[in-house]
Amino acid sequence: MGEKQARLAYGLLIGAGWAGAHRFYLQRYASATVQLLLTVLMVGLWIWGGSWASYAPYLLGPILLWLGHDGFWLHDYFRVEEEMDTQLAGFVDSGGEPLVRAAPLAAAVKEAAPSRDEADAHKKTRAIQLTKKQIAQTLQDNHPKGAHTAAERLVQYLQQRSRRPQYDPHLAEAYLLHGMVLYQTQYLEGARKKLQMGVHLAAPFAHLSVQTQQAQGWLDRLRNPPLQSQPGAPAMQVQPGQYEALMRSGDWQQAATLCAQIIALRQSAKAVDAPDLAAHLLNAMEIAHNLGQTAQVQAHGQLLLQLAGQVDGKSSGHGPVPEPLQRQAMEKLGDLAFAQGDTAEATRYYRQALALVTRSAGSGPQVCGLLQRLALNFERAGDVSGASECWASAHEHIIAMGDVMEDSEAVSDVLTRYAAFSVRHQPARVKALIEQSLRIQHRSYRGYSLAAARAYEVFAGFMAEVGQPAARLAHLQTALLLYQVCDPDNVSQIAAMKKSIAAAQQAVQAVAGEVPA
Repeated sequence: MGEKQARLAYGLLIGAGWAGAHRFYLQRYASATVQLLLTVLMVGLWIWGGSWASYAPYLLGPILLWLGHDGFWLHDYFRVEEEMDTQLAGFVDSGGEPLVRAAPLAAAVKEAAPSRDEADAHKKTRAIQLTKKQIAQTLQDNHPKGAHTAAERLVQYLQQRSRRPQYDPHLAEAYLLHGMVLYQTQYLEGARKKLQMGVHLAAPFAHLSVQTQQAQGWLDRLRNPPLQSQPGAPAMQVQPGQYEALMRSGDWQQAATLCAQIIALRQSAKAVDAPDLAAHLLNAMEIAHNLGQTAQVQAHGQLLLQLAGQVDGKSSGHGPVPEPLQRQAMEKLGDLAFAQGDTAEATRYYRQALALVTRSAGSGPQVCGLLQRLALNFERAGDVSGASECWASAHEHIIAMGDVMEDSEAVSDVLTRYAAFSVRHQPARVKALIEQSLRIQHRSYRGYSLAAARAYEVFAGFMAEVGQPAARLAHLQTALLLYQVCDPDNVSQIAAMKKSIAAAQQAVQAVAGEVPA
């Protein structure tokens, strides 16, 4: 749908609202036709109605009330559009650089302007990405109301921009996202409605099959009563999303108890819902990690991978374990082995996860994240050449992604860590990598992010290595400012930065001859 002008819509409401002109303009054809027919019916009764003409004034009241309502409706309509456009501008705008560049092989070919439908689809995709980021942040801050508001605003925005809502995959994804947020924050009645609508709308779209399958599993559990742990024993009243809320609040011990109960209930069911059980096992790994229970992390991870190996999708009514869950379990097991110093075991898990992502055509940030893990693991094992190959491969993937990235924070972190590696082994690459990382952060967050702070911190270390204390001081001061803006509660990091700045100031003064070296 093309961009609509608020002034023109209000003008049509005032001048020809009786004919539904404003609704025709906004492509609300069904309701616009009803408004027009009501007006035609009223005028027809008045002029040619004969004895029925006395009923014509009774139609005037509903028409006027509807037009009055439409005045408020137009205000809300354009408010939602303006708010989303403003947020997307902050999320996408790169200070004048084009959002999408031509592919290298097509650089010499004149790029055709995108069609209106393509531009609209791209805008919807960016709105979904922005909302996912907002939801993740608000849930991390234990603010479920903010997550609900962001998801609801996305649904409303996409409803307004969809000509045929029943055939819009973006709107279907928005309903699924809204339902999942409500489900995970224990607003179960609202979750049921949104999940039902999302499953219905997403059914024709193959690329939404994983989300649809998960949503359908949650709907099944909402419709069925709690299972009994033993025959004759009372049902265990563990509500969906209950322990996930405890995880967000940091109550790991209580979350561990409830998560164990959920896992026991799922395992005791006659027909095991493999995707759901795998999701709970993955949460159990995170809980055990935060409690420092490394043996439990490994046990839950091995059970998840064993479940994935047993289920082939034919014998289970709920399908196989989704590959993203398998990948995350392998990553966590690899991270555990890495923390314990078992580089061989970490390499094995990271390679398995990378093969899984490659086979399923995973996103660029996922591939880069795994290559980063492999590179760090190789470097710890003393294999500098292997680490260099992994970093170079990750860099190639980043270049191939162009300017549009799903997780610019993670991509920028990969570049920063590559630069930190290059300080020790490939100094000529450092400056270009840091500059690329900062460009990405400027496009996505206007340069105000923790990833940018880390990039400046690494660059400051490189300046110290090459003997430029003044540049080192300037970069450390910029990094401190970004840490204070983006992570003011991280007192230890800010204190460490201030200590580094004090040392850098002394080095600058020593070079200038103000104090003895």
